[in-house]
Amino acid sequence: MSVDAPSVDVVAEPAATPAPRCTITRLRVHCFRNYAEATVHFGPGLNVIHGQNAQGKTNLLEAIATLALTRSPRTTSSGDLLRWSEDAALAEADVSRPPAGVTLSVRFQRDPSTARVSRVTAVDAKPRPARAMLGVCPVVLFWPEDLALVRGGPDGRRRFLDVILAQTDQQAVAHMSRYRRVLEQRNALLHQLRVGGGAPDSLNSFTTELAHHGAWLSVARSRLVDALAPLAAQSLHDLSGQRERITLRYAPVHVDSIPDSVDAAERVLLDTLRERGTEEVARGMTLAGPHRDDVAFDLDGRAARGTASQGQQRSIVLACKLAEVRYLQDRAGVAPVILLDDVLSELDPERRGRLLALLAAGAHQVLVTTTEPLTEVAGFKEVLHFTVHGGVVTQDER
Repeated sequence: MSVDAPSVDVVAEPAATPAPRCTITRLRVHCFRNYAEATVHFGPGLNVIHGQNAQGKTNLLEAIATLALTRSPRTTSSGDLLRWSEDAALAEADVSRPPAGVTLSVRFQRDPSTARVSRVTAVDAKPRPARAMLGVCPVVLFWPEDLALVRGGPDGRRRFLDVILAQTDQQAVAHMSRYRRVLEQRNALLHQLRVGGGAPDSLNSFTTELAHHGAWLSVARSRLVDALAPLAAQSLHDLSGQRERITLRYAPVHVDSIPDSVDAAERVLLDTLRERGTEEVARGMTLAGPHRDDVAFDLDGRAARGTASQGQQRSIVLACKLAEVRYLQDRAGVAPVILLDDVLSELDPERRGRLLALLAAGAHQVLVTTTEPLTEVAGFKEVLHFTVHGGVVTQDER
């Protein structure tokens, strides 16, 4: 059975002056996941990557995401990216975007004595810190797991925001990184104090630093949700034409809403952490801060998680992803690359068609994986088809 995308009568009008595209023109992987060696030349429009399960389709998208975000969105262990029995791997891509194209690369190397895997990031073959690569090639990722964004746990919703911030806000990225380190150290100390060890005086310094970086991250996330909310509402209308009203709210665990001032947010978080200090020691963990916050999705004024049908929840997720596309495009000045991993098969024909039509209208480069042929392309004029089998990629003649 082929995956058909039906014709769509009403879609959002593209901007009068479409943003220039960011595109991946060439991807090379060496000893990455199940690939020994592969080079793929993608087109600027729709790229359909077809093949059966466990052949390597998702690994191609993962390589691109790892280059764009400097870390894999699928695993926290760099060792998982190395081909079986290999001690080194490479992902490299030529990126076309104004004002000039660049080549991004990430090399992974395993130390035989410690088994630790290090990574070296480079721009145009010159080693650069990972943060220098963030935002160079903006991408929007869409995995099947994202369809659980509304009904799933808060981890996925926080990750949704943090991936956007990683590509648009270098200051927030720095605070995010530092917050995670301090949180790990503070939790370790709380665990020690819980069992009667550790130095209680050290907790104050960790608390102060955590509140500082946590306030920055919370304010950045809250502002991002405020910016995404109207874009998601418009995207839901573009997708379905329905009259349902969707709202997004950042939902911190320790206060009703985050103050817009970082200083005020820091004072509120610091006070909360100090008030709950005894409870935190008793439980051995940090109980307030952006690592516990959430995003609330409301549909017509009611919590979508408990009231929206499965179809409505999927429409909300698609709307949020399209809002992400529009936000990144506005901030980066280029249309981001869209990565759809086996998502179309999870959508009904109407939603598939509308999603592809909206992406085509926005002149995006789209890479989509599927186990079945994609016979309708909903407005894309430039379409390339690839087949993946056993870690080998071939371009189909059509």
